Amino acid sequence: MTRILTTIILLLLTAVAFCDERETFRDAHGKVVGTATTDGNKTVYRDAQGKVTGTATTSGNRTVYRDSSGKTVGTATETGNKTTYRDATGKNVGTAIKVGNKTTYRDATGKISSTATTSGNGTTYRDATGKTVGTKK
Repeated sequence: MTRILTTIILLLLTAVAFCDERETFRDAHGKVVGTATTDGNKTVYRDAQGKVTGTATTSGNRTVYRDSSGKTVGTATETGNKTTYRDATGKNVGTAIKVGNKTTYRDATGKISSTATTSGNGTTYRDATGKTVGTKK
């Protein structure tokens, strides 16, 4: 379960790693669960109370994720429409493939774990069964 949660967190973080403004994340019920603000190549993530929970720094096609203490927790490497996610040890934890406005996330075994669909200026995240688990605007 922890591995799946880590993978989902990494995937959600990557979804906003390239935004140019403040993004707000909401759970399936519309409650704010966090924000992301990008300045240049660095994104800062905060929880609903405004406490920094981590950062992402992008250089070229590689993003490095760090927790609130600055410790590296994972990376994402983008090649074309595919992004590969690795944990801090370099172990593959999943991939994302974007086709049109839909991104499909798969775990390390290749099984679909979630999807993200962008429409207008928002994104809806769904679990593997299609149930909405959150949004981003």
